[in-house]
Amino acid sequence: VSHDLRKRLLDVVIGEDSESDHYDARNGPSSFRWVRGGLLDVPDPDDTPAEQEESDTDADINSGGNGWGLTDEGLEEICFEHHDAIQEMESILSNLFPDFIVSRLPATVLGESVTPMTANAPTNGDVFGYHIDADPNITPSSPWTDVYGRYPNRAAGKPRFMSCLIYLDDEWDGDQWQWGAPTRFVDVPTEDIDDLNVYDVQACPGRCIIMDQDIGHSVVAPNAAAGKRARYSLVWKLILHPKIVGQDMKQLAGGRKSRWPEIEYFGSAAQNQ
Repeated sequence: VSHDLRKRLLDVVIGEDSESDHYDARNGPSSFRWVRGGLLDVPDPDDTPAEQEESDTDADINSGGNGWGLTDEGLEEICFEHHDAIQEMESILSNLFPDFIVSRLPATVLGESVTPMTANAPTNGDVFGYHIDADPNITPSSPWTDVYGRYPNRAAGKPRFMSCLIYLDDEWDGDQWQWGAPTRFVDVPTEDIDDLNVYDVQACPGRCIIMDQDIGHSVVAPNAAAGKRARYSLVWKLILHPKIVGQDMKQLAGGRKSRWPEIEYFGSAAQNQ
């Protein structure tokens, strides 16, 4: 995204003007805006029907982390108050996928505890595990599953679960990557835990990642060289709805290849090419 939009999204997330004299990224997240363990990105057990409580749904959908997350008030603000920068970014996403109806993840899918937007601020020393954002094949019983059922993501004619992540920091280590904190994607082609294929997307101001929600990934904490700096990011959890019955949900570009970079496959996907 542009420098101007990235800066305005950062201001929304941190709750202040990032160019003011009061803000210094070197001091890390403000305890007035952020809380340890605040990144609750799993369905609340109170929102889960009794018949689902013994299942592996919660564990498979997500595993949080010990990093900084927005306070409840902060999440409410970014999700449900009006912000020009957020509205502008959502317009960009809608225009990027003209063959689909793009919406935020509704609460009917995973419950009120999982917000349609979230932000995180990992700092050096934080520990995170691999997780997925959601999978329509393992959603809990809800009005959503009453209508759509459970199905593999990207199934023809069914809503596709996707996420959009934007790195927001004003600077992040240039081309040296000494500060670290990439988003790490994982492919597990076998049950052997040592047989993992990983792919890192390096944090870069304004860089945007658009991914299926059922892809395994992890936040990686910054290196010691970053000091107290947090690697800020903002995440949209999206639903791409088909516009026609039986629509091919795998073809996002709709034949407009020039709008997309060349695909880079890794892991088992590369082996199948």
